[in-house]
Amino acid sequence: HGFSPVSKPHTTTTDLNMFGNALKNAFSNDESLGKRKNEGLSGGPNYNENVTVNGKAVNGAVVGQKLTVVAGRARVKIPVNCQKGDCGTCMVNMNGRKVKACSTTLPSGKVNIQ
Repeated sequence: HGFSPVSKPHTTTTDLNMFGNALKNAFSNDESLGKRKNEGLSGGPNYNENVTVNGKAVNGAVVGQKLTVVAGRARVKIPVNCQKGDCGTCMVNMNGRKVKACSTTLPSGKVNIQ
């Protein structure tokens, strides 16, 4: 004799009636806050399109980024050790001045890093 089980559809429900209406509006928007604003940076990041590293133009350099990150966008690796500016391993020339790439941020305006 063969045995063929009859499968019934299994349904699961979550019942929160024990809380009454306490959670009814817990996850709804608060309309008294006004119109919803766009998340993220307002206006987007501040790009500097006038940056070169060893003569290569850098696309997408953001004002305020560390020079090591900016150089990386141009596929130029600046050696670093301490990441604090103490050791001097990361010294580069930026617009003719010696700076520490691990602790110096990208300014706005024309920037030439060598």
